[in-house]
Amino acid sequence: MPARSIDHADIVESSPNEERSLEALSVAFTHGVLKPQLVGPDDRPLDLPTSLYAVLRDAVGILLRGQAVMISSLDRRLSTTEAGDLLGVSRQYLTRLIDDGQLACEFTGRHRRVRLRDLLDFRDRRDAARMEALNAMTAGAAAAGEYD
Repeated sequence: MPARSIDHADIVESSPNEERSLEALSVAFTHGVLKPQLVGPDDRPLDLPTSLYAVLRDAVGILLRGQAVMISSLDRRLSTTEAGDLLGVSRQYLTRLIDDGQLACEFTGRHRRVRLRDLLDFRDRRDAARMEALNAMTAGAAAAGEYD
């Protein structure tokens, strides 16, 4: 399946007139519904799987904060430009990470594609290493009396 780029149609933003509905949903989600359901077109209840309920709950919170939401498969293949944008790095730097073996990719012809799952795993590893280094620096500074 060819990689499909992320475009504006993938992003959902709420409008100001939806805020009241979002707030009502947020209240309903925080009261811990035991058996979440939707009402079908024939007015019969449809049980929501726990995973979908969690996605909807999180999406409501994000939209209430005025942010946009995008739901995507973790198997989605991203171009190096899209992957770099999501990491906040240049395409060239991302390509270097791939060439150095730090980030997995697949080739579609001559083009590299990065699975969203691999990109998020890399980001989590990178962020954990950064936090570990920061904690070590802070502990070193504290031991040297720089926080007295």
